[in-house]
Amino acid sequence: MRLRSQQGSGLLLAIIVVAVITVVAVGVIRFSARELSGSFAGRRQDAVVACAEAGRQLLLSRFRAFGISPVQLTAVNVALDPAGNTRVLGGHVDANIQQVTVLPTGAFGPSPFGMQDRSNVIRGLGSDFAGTPYRVIVHCQDRGDGTLTSGRQLEVEFGVRFGL
Repeated sequence: MRLRSQQGSGLLLAIIVVAVITVVAVGVIRFSARELSGSFAGRRQDAVVACAEAGRQLLLSRFRAFGISPVQLTAVNVALDPAGNTRVLGGHVDANIQQVTVLPTGAFGPSPFGMQDRSNVIRGLGSDFAGTPYRVIVHCQDRGDGTLTSGRQLEVEFGVRFGL
């Protein structure tokens, strides 16, 4: 004898299983899309950080120019790719501030001659031997698709003691 209550229960169970599998598949797809976009954002961030570091090293390499004070160096404006979408620029982001400025003498704390460790220090040349402290500002501009409104910018500002 057949029971009417059991007719279609297999179909209902199959629909529930398919619905659960569909929900899980949609969740996995959304999760992977978020992970992929996060991966792309992280890669772009790493590229901008590397660009800013390259700008910092480029500007420091120009400090060694013979006969020119670091404050008198021309502003850095160098393209790092053939299309010119990634550029290293001197100064603040969206501001017209010098890329190298002189800081007060005590900006980095006491003179290195006041330290306890006196190894690798030439004594007797006066207080100017400690070097002049400078504030250096460079930033990287990554335009992404080539427009001015897209892309990222990262600024690096640091102090350096340079000279004799």
